[in-house]
Amino acid sequence: MKRVPLFLSLEGRKVVVFGGGHVGTRRAKKFKEAGAKVTVVAKDFSEELKSLDGVELVKADLRDEKTIEELINGAFLVVIATSVPEINDKIFSVAKKMGILVNDATNANRSDVHVPFESEVEGIRIAISSEGASGVSAHIAQYLIEECLKRNTFWKNINRFAKLFKKELKNRIKDAKDRYHLYWYVMLNDDVIRFIKEGRIEDALYKAIEIATKEAGIRGYEPSKAMPLFLSKWGDELLLSCCSPFEDRSR
Repeated sequence: MKRVPLFLSLEGRKVVVFGGGHVGTRRAKKFKEAGAKVTVVAKDFSEELKSLDGVELVKADLRDEKTIEELINGAFLVVIATSVPEINDKIFSVAKKMGILVNDATNANRSDVHVPFESEVEGIRIAISSEGASGVSAHIAQYLIEECLKRNTFWKNINRFAKLFKKELKNRIKDAKDRYHLYWYVMLNDDVIRFIKEGRIEDALYKAIEIATKEAGIRGYEPSKAMPLFLSKWGDELLLSCCSPFEDRSR
C-alpha cells in the first residue's frame, strides 16, 4: 500500500482509540495534544488514561458490530490497539465499511495511517516512519537527522536567512509566481552563501534582496532544477558540518 506523508490538522476532529493499554494511551495523548476529540474504548484503562483530562473513556462490548458502528460514527480516525485479534479484525472491517481512516497498531500492513516518530529543530518538523518494517531503525534515523541539524551551524544559518528572506520577499513582491524562483535563485549566489556561512545574516539578506529586485520575474529556478545545482556547490560542506562533531567526539 502506497501512502502519502502529510501534516494534518486534527483540531476538533473525532478520534476513537480502541485499547486502554500502553499503545492506546500513547495514541490518545498524542491526538489529544493535537486538538482532537478523543474517545478511548476498552475493558480496562491505564492509570495515565484515567487521569487524562479531556479524553472520554468508554467501556463497551465490542463483539457487537452495531456497538462499534455507534462508537465510531462521525469519526475521522480509528485507532486499533487491543490485544484481541478477532476484535481488531471486526473494528477494522466496520471502520473500512464506514469509510473511516484506520491506524492499526497491531497490523501495520493494513493501516491507512502510520504514526511517525517526530521531533522539531529550529522550527523544522521531522517525521519519520518505516511503515511498520522496523521501529528501531526509524528511531535511530530520527536521532541522526535531528542531531545533524542541531550540530550544523551552516544549515542553522540557512534556516534563519531563508525565513527572513521569504518574509521580506512576500512584502516586496506580491506575485507568488515571481517569488517562487527567486527563493532558490539567491541560494546559488556565492556572496549570499558566504555571508550565510559567516553568520552575517543581515548582509546576506541585503544582498539577496538586491538580487531579487533586479531579477524579479526570473524563471527556471524551481526546486527540481535549483536544488541539484545548490548541492553540487555546497552539499558536501553541509554534510561535513553534520559529521565532524561525531568524529571529534570519538577521538
